[in-house]
Amino acid sequence: MVLSLGLWVIRDARARGSKQPYTWALVSVFTPVGLPYYLYKRYRNAGLKKRETTTRLDRVLATWASASFGAFLLAAILTPPGPFSQIRVMLIVFLPGMYLLVYRRKYRMLQQSIQI
Repeated sequence: MVLSLGLWVIRDARARGSKQPYTWALVSVFTPVGLPYYLYKRYRNAGLKKRETTTRLDRVLATWASASFGAFLLAAILTPPGPFSQIRVMLIVFLPGMYLLVYRRKYRMLQQSIQI
């Protein structure tokens, strides 16, 4: 989770013209408010430009990072402690869902249906 999330933040911040993509990655991975703050800045385009293109590797990293982060949160709350329960939750629940939402870009369709 840490590796995929850090790599995604580095690649995303670099593609958006940030001068400190490694700092964003470290803050996003190792502080509890870093990732929400980065996503907020990214959403508001405050200091970060719009991204021109998204490569296949970027979508794979975003899919894996979001699936592992969601599985970590859900497994921490609902399953007994242990790495195997977290892996099962990620592979069974979150990875197929994040594949559809992130990799196949269905989040745009979901976003449009919520705004209507």
